Amino acid sequence: MAGVPVSICRSGLLLWCLPMCVIAVNLDNYQWHNRLLFLVAPDSSTPAVAQARDNLERRFEDVVDRDLLVIQLFLDGQSLVGDRPITVSEAAQLRLELGIDSDEQLLVLIGMDGGVKRRAPLSTDVQEIFTQIDAMPMRRNEIRERN
Repeated sequence: MAGVPVSICRSGLLLWCLPMCVIAVNLDNYQWHNRLLFLVAPDSSTPAVAQARDNLERRFEDVVDRDLLVIQLFLDGQSLVGDRPITVSEAAQLRLELGIDSDEQLLVLIGMDGGVKRRAPLSTDVQEIFTQIDAMPMRRNEIRERN
């Protein structure tokens, strides 16, 4: 079956994905609409994930103000785009697109232009992320327009 992508799920079974199959999470759909903040870890119960979630929840207004969409990618546990669950294959595709290894724990910030702006340890203080966003030319224009 030449030209048909094959992937192996964790159980070791072969999964055939026909050419007409479409991955529902397309990062291009968020370009110019959202900044994306990926929380990446092998497991959703990783303590650094819980800490990052808590910090972002406490700063919810700041997240919304910056048009920041939080995407959580895990090998074990439910991966999410915002509050929408995604499949294991969608999470694997996003990891592949971002060049993320299975054992990495990190934050990845993607700007509205679709470019990767930061790859940092998952334990990075969320204020550092907000400060970086606020220094971006597009964000400075947003602030000026809102005032």
